[in-house]
Amino acid sequence: MEKFNNTKFIANDFETIKNAMLKIKKNGTRTLVVVNTNKQLLGTLSEGDIQKALIKNVKVNESIKKIYNKKPKKIYIYDYKKINLREIFISGQFGLIPVVNKNNVIKKIVTWNDVFRNEAFDDLKKIEVVIMAGGKGTRLLPLTKIIPKPLVPINNKPMLQHIMENFTYFNFKKFNLVINHQAELIKSYFKPLSKKFDIKFINEKKPLGTAGGLSLVKNLKSENFILSNCDTIFRIDYQKFYKTHIKNKNRITLVVSNKNYELPYGVCKIKSQKLNSISEKPKLNFLVNAGLYLLDKRILKLLKKNQFMDMNNLLNICIKKRIKIGIFLIENKNWVDLGQLSDFKKASENFE
Repeated sequence: MEKFNNTKFIANDFETIKNAMLKIKKNGTRTLVVVNTNKQLLGTLSEGDIQKALIKNVKVNESIKKIYNKKPKKIYIYDYKKINLREIFISGQFGLIPVVNKNNVIKKIVTWNDVFRNEAFDDLKKIEVVIMAGGKGTRLLPLTKIIPKPLVPINNKPMLQHIMENFTYFNFKKFNLVINHQAELIKSYFKPLSKKFDIKFINEKKPLGTAGGLSLVKNLKSENFILSNCDTIFRIDYQKFYKTHIKNKNRITLVVSNKNYELPYGVCKIKSQKLNSISEKPKLNFLVNAGLYLLDKRILKLLKKNQFMDMNNLLNICIKKRIKIGIFLIENKNWVDLGQLSDFKKASENFE
C-alpha cells in the first residue's frame, strides 16, 4: 500500500494546475489528494475537475485552490479494517481514497491497484464489448437535437466515453461500437482515442434494434461478449458478473435491479360493482432489466442480418428454445439510466 508521503499522489493547494496534471499522468489513478503543509486532507483533484476548469478558460499556471473537490471520499483509520474496500471502490469507481485519523491527517492512500493487486482480470481482457450507439436519443431532446446521444456530455466528457472508461477499470480492452445516427461525428471524436481504446466501428444503415444490430457484429474472438447500451453507466463487479455467467453455464446473463414505484392514486378493489377496499398510493416493486448483458456468441446464430429485433424479442425466442438465461442482481445505486433528462443532474453530480 502506498504511504501518504508518496508525492505522486499528493498535491498542496498552492500547486499549479499544470504541475497537478503531470502528477496525475504519472500516478495512473486519475486523481490527486490535496493536503496542507501539515498533511491534513483538504480535498481531492480529479481529471474531471481539471477538464471543467480548462473549459472555463482557467489558466494552467493558476493554483488548484479553486478547482479541487472540497468534500472528498475518505476513510477513517479506525474503520479501515472493518469496511469492504472492494465494494467501495467499485461502487464509486475511485482511483484512490485517502485514509485519515481523527485530526484529518493523512495516514494512508489506498489506490484501485492496491485493492485489486492480486486480480489481473486476465479473463476479462479477452472479452469483447459491444455497445449500441446508433440511437437518436429522442428521450434527451433538446440535448440531442444537434449532438448525437453518445456524445452528450456529462461533466464535460461524452457519456459513451464514461461508459468505456468504466469498462477499462476491469481490463476490458476491445470495443465494438454499433453506430447509425450521426455516425461520422462519433467516429471523428473517438478515432483520436485509439491509443486509449481498441475500437471497431460497425455502421448500421438503418435502425435495427438492440438485438438486430448484433447481426452486423462479425468475427468476435471471445466466446462470450458484453452487450451494453450507450446511455447507461454501471458500477458493478464485472469479475463477479463473469464468474456467475460461467458457473451457472448461462448462454445469456442479464443484469437486473429492483425498482420501486408509488402510484399517485388510491387503488380500488371492487366486487359486484361495489367498493371492496381501497389502498392509498400503494408501492409496487418490479425486477427490471437494466440493459447490460453477457452473451455466449453462439446466440448470434439466432439473428437474421438486417432484420429489426429488440432484446425482448431475442430473450423470448431463447426462452421458447429453452436456452438458459440467468440474472445478475445489482443495487439501484450501482447504475444510472442517462437516457432520461431527469437523471442527468444526478449523473453530473456522481460521475467524473
